[in-house]
Amino acid sequence: MQRTVPVISSQQKFNAILVAALCVITAGSYVTLSGLLTSQLIEELGWSSLNITFGITVNMILYGATAPFAIHLMEKYGIKKIVILSLVTLCAGALVCTINSKIIFNLAWGILVGLGCGVLTMSFGALFARSWFEKTGLPTGILTASSVTGQFVLLPMWAKLANEFGWRAPLIGCIVLTLITLLVICLLLNERHSAVRTVTAYNIKPNSTFADVFINLKGFVKNKKFWVIALAFGMCGATTNGLMWSSFTPAATLEGISVADASYLLLIVGVLNIPGTIGAGWLSDRVNKQALLAVIFFLRGASLIWLPFILSQPVGWELIAFAVVFGVFDVATVPPVINLCNHIFGDQGPSAFSWINVAHQVGAGLVAFLGGLIAFMTGSYFVLWFIAGGICFIAALIVLSPYHGEN
Repeated sequence: MQRTVPVISSQQKFNAILVAALCVITAGSYVTLSGLLTSQLIEELGWSSLNITFGITVNMILYGATAPFAIHLMEKYGIKKIVILSLVTLCAGALVCTINSKIIFNLAWGILVGLGCGVLTMSFGALFARSWFEKTGLPTGILTASSVTGQFVLLPMWAKLANEFGWRAPLIGCIVLTLITLLVICLLLNERHSAVRTVTAYNIKPNSTFADVFINLKGFVKNKKFWVIALAFGMCGATTNGLMWSSFTPAATLEGISVADASYLLLIVGVLNIPGTIGAGWLSDRVNKQALLAVIFFLRGASLIWLPFILSQPVGWELIAFAVVFGVFDVATVPPVINLCNHIFGDQGPSAFSWINVAHQVGAGLVAFLGGLIAFMTGSYFVLWFIAGGICFIAALIVLSPYHGEN
């Protein structure tokens, strides 16, 4: 749905999306750091995974639960103020985490880093795109790809820093990246370079209250389309984050593939996310979003059904081809889902998406638990890939429902 936005130049829009992309990359660089920090703290300081579980769990909860309230704050006080506050919070959290204390680490990583990352999820991308652009598909595709860049592409660099300089090095690296982002915000996110005051004045809702967050949610849950989209997006989370982040590497190692090779395959997935997501964003402005989502889910499901038959082989063209195909369709659902939310809920689209994204995280958590349970009971992840593929096929049918989207 095309909507009216303030008249600003193409250069100002470019500068704004550049700043937003850097913000999302920065937050993404923290998101996948938990696993690396866990292994490094166990190896270097003798901590156990149990010593860090509380902080990581709180971090994940806040990562999903913060977004609806962050959207409210951005709409009330302006995007720039809340983004700067979140980045300062991330800096403070990472800095405090460098103190050698289990209690301090858990509190800082769980609360400060969790809140900071939770503000800059794709819900932020949805609001940002709707504030600066008439058509939101391509901008949300770019910002989703930026999130993946921060999560996957930077992780090998953080791992190398940790191996060479110790567990504090990736934290310091994230702090430096955050400071650079704050500097870029000061240089570009202003009226001259990105029309931020004009856009803020046009979109701000100064009289809104926290009660509006729940009033809006009450309205969303009465809409059948909200539940259908949430169910489909929960299935999306179940077959992406909940599957590949937690189960792929241990499944690969059980089949004799080294951790390094498994990480290499995940890196391919992360890199291919970028063109796949940008392409899906571009298409979501031009074709039926329901049909696009159905195709994405079907092809993702087909790749997952194929995986158990090739995972026992040495890394060759088959596994690389899987990584390429899965990578293209991994998070390609995000731009069309955001576009659907904007189409259905109008100005409340970003707020609706922030709650729908909670379903994504719930789906991810359930399948992460299911994968561990299947591996514990059978000694293999073989069955998991068929279950995940089936979930994708069901999601492909759900998104074609008349209660879902444009119809």
